[in-house]
Amino acid sequence: MATSSSRHPPQLESNIRVTHRFRFVSTNGALTGVTGESLAGAVGAVGTLLNSLVSVSADFVRVSYVEMWTPPAAQGDSATCSINWSGTANSPDVEFSDTTVSVTDAAHVRSVPPRNSLAGFWQAASSNTTVFSLIAPPGTIIDVRISFILSDSGALTQTIAVATAALGETYYLSLDPSFATHYYVPQSLNTTH
Repeated sequence: MATSSSRHPPQLESNIRVTHRFRFVSTNGALTGVTGESLAGAVGAVGTLLNSLVSVSADFVRVSYVEMWTPPAAQGDSATCSINWSGTANSPDVEFSDTTVSVTDAAHVRSVPPRNSLAGFWQAASSNTTVFSLIAPPGTIIDVRISFILSDSGALTQTIAVATAALGETYYLSLDPSFATHYYVPQSLNTTH
């Protein structure tokens, strides 16, 4: 018979923490910043006001890595993708990029948040500070591995404006913070505009 080394249950981290890789496809090549709020919307939200608002289900988010593949539009064209990690008061912005001129080999960048970059720290779901920026031409596939802590406050308080939403329906929003633009559209998940 096994014996327990303690006479009472062990300590427990009660906050629910999830890590998942989300995939997006770029519809526009403009330099676009990603915020804590847009990351929180990307990991899931629930329709709370018909055709107006969704409430995000995460209180905090943190990026593990970003990976992108960018094909050129046609043979002989070049294509460049890049990620720029936002620095803090004591660290600079750091950019990683790749370029291709081959239709058989996409430009490819895989990067983790550099030490002391904003993306390396937990971000509140209400944060509008840019944690990283992307240049991702149309057709770029973007994978973002995100850790998030689900809200346990009883009510989902952080809301995001949308044009269409059904009450109680779950949505995964675009990665870009201006939900009117939908530059980085989630793949294989229910989304809204």
